[in-house]
Amino acid sequence: MKLKLFITLLILSITSYGQDIRGKVTDATNIPLPGVSIIIEGTTQGTTTDFDGNYSIKAQPENRLIFSYLGMKTQIIAVGSQKVINVGLQDDTTSLDEVVVTAFGNESQKKSITTAVQAIKSDQLQEGNQNNMVNGLQGKVSGVTVVNSGGAPGSSSVILIRGGTSITGDNQPLFVVDGIPIDNSTSSSLEVASTNRASDINPEDIESISVLKGPSAAALYGIQAANGAVIITTKRGKAGVSKISYSGSISVDQILGTPDVQTVYGQGKEIGTGSDITYDTESEFSWGGQIGTGTPLYDNIADLYQTAVTQNHNVSYSSGNEKGNMYFSIGDISQDGVIPTSSYDKTSFKVNMNSTFKENLTIGVSANYITTDVSSTRQGNASGGSFSSLLAYPSNVNAKDYLNEDGSQKQYFLDQQFDNPYWSFKNSPNTDEVNRLIGVISLNYRFLDDFNLSYKLGTDNYTEFNKKIIGDGSLIENREDGYISQFEKDHKRLTSNLFLRYDKQLSNDFSLNSMIGNSVEELDIRTNYSTGDGFQAPGIYSIGNVLVEKQKLSEIIARKRIVGLFGEIKLGWKDALFLTATGRNDWSSTLPENKRSFFYPSVGTSAVMTDLFKDLSSENGLNYLKLRASWAKVGKDAPIGALESFLKTNINGLASSAYTWNGVDVGNPDLEPEFTNSYEFGADMRFLNNRISLDLSYYYTKSDNQILRDIRVPPTTGTFYATLNGGVIENKGLEALLTARILESSNGFSWNTNFNFGMNKSKVLELPGFLNEVYLSDSWTYRNSAAGAAVLDGSLFGLRGKRPQLTDDGQVLIQSNGNYILEDATYDDVQRLPDWSLGITNSLSYKNLKLSFLLDIVQGQEIYNATESALAYYGLSTKTLDRGESVVLSGVDINGNTNQTAIVKNQEFYQNYYSLNSENFIEDGSFARLRYVTLSYKFPQPLLEKLSLASLELYATGRNLFTITNYSGVDPEINTFGAGISGAGSMYIDNLGTPSTQGFDLGLKFTF
Repeated sequence: MKLKLFITLLILSITSYGQDIRGKVTDATNIPLPGVSIIIEGTTQGTTTDFDGNYSIKAQPENRLIFSYLGMKTQIIAVGSQKVINVGLQDDTTSLDEVVVTAFGNESQKKSITTAVQAIKSDQLQEGNQNNMVNGLQGKVSGVTVVNSGGAPGSSSVILIRGGTSITGDNQPLFVVDGIPIDNSTSSSLEVASTNRASDINPEDIESISVLKGPSAAALYGIQAANGAVIITTKRGKAGVSKISYSGSISVDQILGTPDVQTVYGQGKEIGTGSDITYDTESEFSWGGQIGTGTPLYDNIADLYQTAVTQNHNVSYSSGNEKGNMYFSIGDISQDGVIPTSSYDKTSFKVNMNSTFKENLTIGVSANYITTDVSSTRQGNASGGSFSSLLAYPSNVNAKDYLNEDGSQKQYFLDQQFDNPYWSFKNSPNTDEVNRLIGVISLNYRFLDDFNLSYKLGTDNYTEFNKKIIGDGSLIENREDGYISQFEKDHKRLTSNLFLRYDKQLSNDFSLNSMIGNSVEELDIRTNYSTGDGFQAPGIYSIGNVLVEKQKLSEIIARKRIVGLFGEIKLGWKDALFLTATGRNDWSSTLPENKRSFFYPSVGTSAVMTDLFKDLSSENGLNYLKLRASWAKVGKDAPIGALESFLKTNINGLASSAYTWNGVDVGNPDLEPEFTNSYEFGADMRFLNNRISLDLSYYYTKSDNQILRDIRVPPTTGTFYATLNGGVIENKGLEALLTARILESSNGFSWNTNFNFGMNKSKVLELPGFLNEVYLSDSWTYRNSAAGAAVLDGSLFGLRGKRPQLTDDGQVLIQSNGNYILEDATYDDVQRLPDWSLGITNSLSYKNLKLSFLLDIVQGQEIYNATESALAYYGLSTKTLDRGESVVLSGVDINGNTNQTAIVKNQEFYQNYYSLNSENFIEDGSFARLRYVTLSYKFPQPLLEKLSLASLELYATGRNLFTITNYSGVDPEINTFGAGISGAGSMYIDNLGTPSTQGFDLGLKFTF
């Protein structure tokens, strides 16, 4: 009896003690997580994961284990009969203790930040498989506008945060990599598509991106951040983890489409009018007679484009322990273009190493070496452009029949003075080669418990060699022996940042975070330009193959230094109420000596109302409410060389060969810095146990004392251009980010969605003196029918162009011949940026299967369709099919009488009136686009163990699958001239560029 009782008690004691449970906890990428808390639900019993993410715990079958980790979603798992429980924790984007990267790479709790900051993590950035990391932000950040410049390989993208603050200067944000500013300039895209330099960064190397919106969020970065900042943190090794990762994809792309062209009328130009009309077929126009039945027809524009294939491969190695970590990667992308002979190749090498000495000294070194090689074709208004040349091929002429029997270029009509695009592909190459090094050395020293001294020295150096060729044998006037234009640029940027932090918990209620710092930045750009007319030996496209007397050489040296002193102080009360103030003083070498120093401050506050007033929150209602407000002032200096006027030699054939002023490059030695003042109010809310979050922001900015560089002024002023201070721009808008975890079921199904909404209104309040517009000639469209312009009492991103002359009471003035009179005028009601945009991202997962997609809705912007204007001029537009019909134009004659004179819609009308009248080509550019759909599958753990892999994923992506729009052109998302045009820019101007593409990707990722 005693023996039975002893055995029973022994069994009960063993059972009550529980069974051994072991396992491993990893993140979404299968990387082990040390320090994860594992608690038996309803008890205080628990453990934590070790350095390798492993754990063991004793629990009963009826128990449930709670796995929690800062910044990750908590998981609760029933024990049951399981002996091994491996857990993969997911990032929690709604965590109330979320940490974001802000100025100079510092990490701050999001609840203490007083301005609008939005973070994008690596997996979010890479969704959609964009090669240009700027395009990866499309539709994913509220208040941010990204417009690409077409489907040419390596084409640039413009990024704007909350509109623009400068009429003639750069309106794009500052890009910062690991705490060091980098260059994101773009060479001119007037002739060929050019790349914005931020695209050099490999998206696979990016850990996270923080977008600091507006001058408030970027006040500490000073001059360069008046338009906000994009803070990029790159990947590094993690403690306790050594892994090799591979990601690769193959992509297939095709253009979205081509314009419709008429195939009724063929080659020729009209001679005479009415019944006496005849046709001269020795012409590049499509104003000839009707094409006969059975005549072969050619869709020359559509036939130009091909299917493009892209390969992208990335390999990385990372490792780390308590004393240090390292990350190394190699990335290579090889992209064929949709136009023959065009291509984009980029190879990137990245290393990031950090070591800790004596627990308080950390030394880090990172380097990123990138090579890019771009082959392009001419575009836009450029002579010999792929698109513009094809306009001169009527539907009854085959553009692919371009060679004579002796191999020379064939003329299909007498006096042809443009090159066949297929001939140009083989004989007129355009190339751009860049070698770039971005390096950072950082030191971090902690002392006296509360002090932290940091220093970063960074460099961004690259060389660029750009060459454009017109081959010998060209039909272009004065270019039959060939022509070469090239430049070599040496860009050096050196940045030094030193700052001291003091962080102290003053008492149970009060905390203090402060920083003082110094920054020095030196920029040195040297560019050598050379052109040569006529090659001595055919086929050798080198400046050395041009006679010296037919060469032109020039050199431009641009240097700049900025020295800044800055400070920040943040007071916290009960970790719920925060007050932040910053101040910065800059000295810039581009301003007059007595005006080089200028100071600008900012102040902001945030209050977590649900912490201050506990009764506000409830588990199934409002969980979190933070209110914030801020004000900031940010200065901006002058462009390099804006203080002096330029002297040149040989201005024209009648001028002296001595140095003289050309009336164009006009400086102003009395320039002052311009300033942007802004204020912002915001609210961050969480509902229903943090399943729904809503961030709202309202902002207002006013930029005054604008520095206007090289603006056109009337010749009566004694010059053609001027540089001066003056002008006020206003921006105001609303932003909203709604995040919802719609479904999270125990069977493994989840559904998350994000809504990114942005609305901005930009207006030019003042311009200096007599000016009612400011425009940059680089944005002139085909035949100078229109250009982007900042318009007084209109939009910063407005339009000017040729319009019918009006009478004093606003009626169209008609000439005696029945046609209107065209004059250059502005539009005060045209806005080339969206009124609002909404990006809707959805992510649906079931166990290891995931479907994600982004629907981007962009509304309210107007597009100028210069491509349609050019089609009408050449007679290829379907709108010219009514040729020969008579019409009476609405308007009045010089005496105010209603016009009754009919005109014939003939070649003269379409070429000299209709195609030049910019009012005919302004269209609503609103659209809704499915930017991408990605289906991915992560292979289960048992299979991975058999393959000795840590993770394995397959995915397929479709890009730009459909677009809903009323725009008559090929693509409503257009910026033909690219990111190289500053100020009013050329966003949403469609001018004979390479159409955008849609494509499909198949990819593979694995780690071991």
